Amino acid sequence: MDVRSVLKSELEETIHLNCLVFRPDGHTRYRQYVEDDCSYQLDQTRVVVVDKRVVATLRIWERRMRIGSSIVTMGGIGGVCTHPDYRGLGYATELMKNAVEYMQNANYDIGVLFSIIPGKFYSNLGWAPLILEGFQIVPHHVGTFEDTNWRVEKFDEARDLNQVATLYDEYNLCHSGTIVRPRSYWNMAPSRIRDVLPSIVVRHKDMLSGYLNFHIEDKKARILEVAFDREDPTSLSTLVMYLLNICDQQQVEKIYGSIPYQHPLVDLVVEGCAGDLFLIGDSSMMLYVVNLLSLLRKLLPELQSRIDASENQLQPVSIRIETRDQQAVLRLHDSGILQIFDLDEEAVCVKLPDRFFWRMLLGEASWDQLEPTLKVHGFSVPQEVSTLFSVLFPQKIVVFWGPDHY
Repeated sequence: MDVRSVLKSELEETIHLNCLVFRPDGHTRYRQYVEDDCSYQLDQTRVVVVDKRVVATLRIWERRMRIGSSIVTMGGIGGVCTHPDYRGLGYATELMKNAVEYMQNANYDIGVLFSIIPGKFYSNLGWAPLILEGFQIVPHHVGTFEDTNWRVEKFDEARDLNQVATLYDEYNLCHSGTIVRPRSYWNMAPSRIRDVLPSIVVRHKDMLSGYLNFHIEDKKARILEVAFDREDPTSLSTLVMYLLNICDQQQVEKIYGSIPYQHPLVDLVVEGCAGDLFLIGDSSMMLYVVNLLSLLRKLLPELQSRIDASENQLQPVSIRIETRDQQAVLRLHDSGILQIFDLDEEAVCVKLPDRFFWRMLLGEASWDQLEPTLKVHGFSVPQEVSTLFSVLFPQKIVVFWGPDHY
């Protein structure tokens, strides 16, 4: 058994393996994943080779992801598959371990995957689930909306794409979980395959102020992505009005999406169609700490800004945060300056289960919300640590837009 980077001469074999396991008709799709992704490098495809045959493979997608307003380097694990004749022999386990080693050597901060199998396989390897919330609305009656100066038009790439890309960047500046999209990202074949382009936009004269990406099929409307100008949120109301009118015309029975129910779009849809709201979600998103020290150092400016804005009386303290196999030290000085170190034997040890660590770090739940649950599990921290964590880790909306899945 040889676990390593794919050779160029083996790429076709990995494409055939993906087709065998996932999509019999996916040859063009999987070829475009490697040939038409400007971030792709051969060593991002990892393989297990037995008797000169590729029997297992996965792909690492290099991306940058936001945690709050901070940006970290992410390795997205996708296409994990083993040939049916070679399953149950531990090849996928060795492949995943090799992928983590690769990400560590390539200076990634975190790993992210979306599991289509029960998560136990990945959790045994140190991956932790994060629940992504979604919504489902059963519409009853589409109401009327006030007229606005906005006009809704079908997305026109030549006219709209540059403004859409700019609006995406501005809108998602502080959304944990969102992917940083360079301008080239919008043009890459993998992005187009996953429907990154909006369905409709809202404009006033030459100004684009919002867009909506949705699909309607079998009387179900799926919302993939939305963005709007926060300075003038009436553009969102106009988009929702247009969507609901289409849903009414096509007798849509369900409107749903992987977007937290706290998002204003959800409330506008419920109000606009007298809808019944149901909360949905799953824990298929799983994360791995590749480099804890680097990760926390990239978050440091935002953490410091939260301390600076706080009115709490914070005591100086050193906290050693431990994950499954790594540690880093947060030290708050008398001056209010927060620093990150790799070691401090005298620091207070805080060893959070990884699933709670990620919920806290991304803001899926605040520290104040998590602490009672941690106490039920027999975990407690000194008061000065709890007070500091209350400041450092507030709740934030976490969303991973559908077109960015891999």
